[in-house]
Amino acid sequence: MFHDLPSLARRLESAQARQNERFNQAAGGRSLPVGGGFAHVRGPGHPLNQALGLIDPITEADLDAIESFLGTPTVLELSPGADPDLWPLLARRGYRLQQFQQLWIRSLAGVEEAPPPSEVRRAELGEAGSYNRIVAAGFMDQDDWRGLVPPFEVSLAVPDAWGFLAIVDGEPAGGGMLGIVDGVALLSGDAVIPSFRGRGLQKALIRARLAFAQGRGCDLACASTAPGTASQRSYEACGFRVGYPKVEMARD
Repeated sequence: MFHDLPSLARRLESAQARQNERFNQAAGGRSLPVGGGFAHVRGPGHPLNQALGLIDPITEADLDAIESFLGTPTVLELSPGADPDLWPLLARRGYRLQQFQQLWIRSLAGVEEAPPPSEVRRAELGEAGSYNRIVAAGFMDQDDWRGLVPPFEVSLAVPDAWGFLAIVDGEPAGGGMLGIVDGVALLSGDAVIPSFRGRGLQKALIRARLAFAQGRGCDLACASTAPGTASQRSYEACGFRVGYPKVEMARD
């Protein structure tokens, strides 16, 4: 069903890097192509300032360029597909482990997805403000989303990307993003407002995006979560299995 790990990692890391590049450009950020991926900067101290998709060999000069471009801290999101020579290079420069992630995968080829749940729909372009506040409220564990100021916003006008909203009794209760790159469905940004949790809404958001992606010809879906979280359990319940672990390495 899946190729060997190096081929799988190259495909998925490239897809994630290219999707992030689309969102970075839409947000007015700057990007540096490097190592088969990108380093992204959205502004001083922005939480999404990082390099990802680094699959090809990285030289000392490449790392100098990344560090100069990203500034402090320099954050690299890395997979087991990264070139083996990168790890000792990072050790010599004093990089530390900052965070673990788990990448989850699911085949969409030859599988008939159920119709999307009725409580989930695509967000309209004019709902970008509400969508961002709802997702931010879910991540910040707040019920009052209407007056919330998100730490950053994502555009709903990015090519080949769509926001989805979960609705309960006419009220928005959560959201999630779907991007498509070369037949890969990239699910991200899942969040449910605290007062609406425990109703299976994240699983409904996952299933709706899978059905939409399959209708667009995707053969593979992926998502990243922190290990041992409710999000991990939701993805496992929707048929995802472990693809490979990822780490964030940082230099202060």
